[in-house]
Order: sequence, then C-alpha cells, then structure tokens
Amino acid sequence: MRQSTANLVQRWKDEGPVDLAVLVQWRSDDEWPENSWLPHAEEAFAQKQNALLEILVAELTDAQLATLNLTKLRFEGKADELPEALENAWAAASNPESRDLILEGRIRMERGLVKFEAGDLETARDDLTWAEVRLKSVAKASREHDLSLLNKAAFHLMIGEELMALQVYGDIPRNGEHAPETVAFSRLGASRILANHGDVPAAIRHSWVSFNLSRQQNMNDIMLQAGSTFLMLASDSMYDNAVPMEKQIEDAKPRSTDQPAGEPRVLPIEVSDVFKTCIESWDGDVSGQDRGDLLGLLFAGHMLGRVGEIEDIMSKPDDVEDMMLVAAVLQVIDPEKVEPWQNRLNQLAKITE
Repeated sequence: MRQSTANLVQRWKDEGPVDLAVLVQWRSDDEWPENSWLPHAEEAFAQKQNALLEILVAELTDAQLATLNLTKLRFEGKADELPEALENAWAAASNPESRDLILEGRIRMERGLVKFEAGDLETARDDLTWAEVRLKSVAKASREHDLSLLNKAAFHLMIGEELMALQVYGDIPRNGEHAPETVAFSRLGASRILANHGDVPAAIRHSWVSFNLSRQQNMNDIMLQAGSTFLMLASDSMYDNAVPMEKQIEDAKPRSTDQPAGEPRVLPIEVSDVFKTCIESWDGDVSGQDRGDLLGLLFAGHMLGRVGEIEDIMSKPDDVEDMMLVAAVLQVIDPEKVEPWQNRLNQLAKITE
C-alpha cells in the first residue's frame, strides 16, 4: 500500500538532508510512482521543510509549479488571488505542447472548491464531478483522484447530502490501491454519517478501521478523531463475550434498507486500548470550538471509571471554547469544582447569543 507523503518528509527530518537520488529511493520505498514530486512538495511546504522543498521544486514542471502555487495560496489564506492563479495553472496544464491530463483534473477540482466558497453550488458540483470522472479515468487511486473523492464527499456533506457523501466514501475500498490516509479519512466520514442515521454497529466498525489505519501511518490528528468517535459509540456497548472488532469487520455484509442495524457489541479491552492510545497521542490542548475528540475521551473515561486519567481536560475551564465539552465536564467533575465551569458555560452562552 502506498504510504503517506508525510512518511518521506518525516524520514527527511530524521535522516536528512539527503540528495535527490536518495529521495528517489525513499519515494520508491513508499510505493509512489515516478511521474511527479508534486504531492511530496506540497507536504514539504505544509510542514515548512524548506530545504527539502527547494530540492523538489527543481523537479517540477511549469504546470506542477502552478498547481503548487494554488496550495500555497490556500495555506496562506490568499483566497482573492486564487481565481487568477487557477487560470494560470489551467493554461499551463492544458498547453498542447505539454498537456497534463491529471493536473487538468486536479485544477478543475480546485476551481470547484473556489466556486463552492463563492456560493456557486451548481458550478461547483459540475467541476467536482468532472474532476472525479477525469481522474478516475486517467489516474485511478492516485493522490489527485483521492483528493477529488474526498472533496466531492465534503461538498455533499456541506450542502446536506449525507447519503451522497456516503456513496462517495463507498467508492474507496479498504483493501484497494488508495493511499492509507484516504481510506482513513473516508472511514471516519462514513462512521459519522452512519451514526447519524442510526447504524451504530457499522459506524463503530468504520471508526475502528480509521483509527487503526491512521495509527499505523502515524496520522495522530485523524487517529485521535477516529479513536474518540469509536469511544463515543462503543463505550456503553461493552460485553465480555463480544466478537473481536477485526472479526466483525471481516464478517460484515451490506445491510438491506429493511434490515435492522442490530445491537453494537465491543470487547472492553478494545475500548480500553483505544482510550489509552488516544490519551497518549493527545497534546493537552483544550481550545477550539469543536472538540468532539475530547468529548469522546471524557465519555469513555466516565464509562471505564478512568476519568482520573484525563484530568487535564478538567483543569483549564477558561481555555475551553466548546460549550458541549464544558457541559460534559459539569456532569462528571467533583461538586466543589463546579463553579468555575458553570461560569465558563455562562460566558460561552453569552458569546453565542
């Protein structure tokens, strides 16, 4: 299975600097094709590895450089410069003398995202669909195709088409050619949709797959999100005689619309292991207005009788920005420590009025 682009960048951090010949071997070790350094250049830029980026940029075509510029503008928040940059990138990719069919798909996808942000939903839908079809045709399971699938699913989610998003996620097989990070993202998204629609056993299975795959790939952010989703769904469904999750996943079959979802059942040791791993990977930060990851940890800690292991969540009320997390803390915190958390809840409620 093709490894994450972060793998090569981490190797550079650990073993670099190295020359291009060594980087080529590393790329081969990670099972990446030899046709482009663009994905790794984007990762190097995102991780601020400028020395590595300088080496890789020298290997990019004009069209690839123009596409890298789109990534830079997005990271830097320069949305007003994206329309002109998109035109330049399209011109470079569609030049008859050096036409790049893959980048045409990628750039059309980028245009769809810009159109969505501008509120032009129908053009965005057309662009994202065109890009996904093109990339499936010329570069199936490539990074660009993976991005087109994930962005198409995100588009459906943003406009309330959850089942359409679930269908897109279903086009990413767990044991296929897609990159592990793509599978991990898709399974996490599918888990949340299935949970919203009441199929908790399937949601638990998908979150388990996402958690383990992202853990194997050292994708800590996704691992924490997937792990906390698993904990939220599974912590009140623990049974000593439950079938192990890997066996449940192996035996899972599509369910007809008139077939009940069944009862979720998970081994306590599996919940405990995920809880332990998530605690170890959490960086201690409690800020942010959507901390479902910490809600999952708090819920699991309560169900497992291990709230004491996550006391850091309950030690900084003024730093917490998620009202739901504050409300959850109030349900489990010692009575003598309630006042500052109640005050924080009142403050956040006023902010949202």
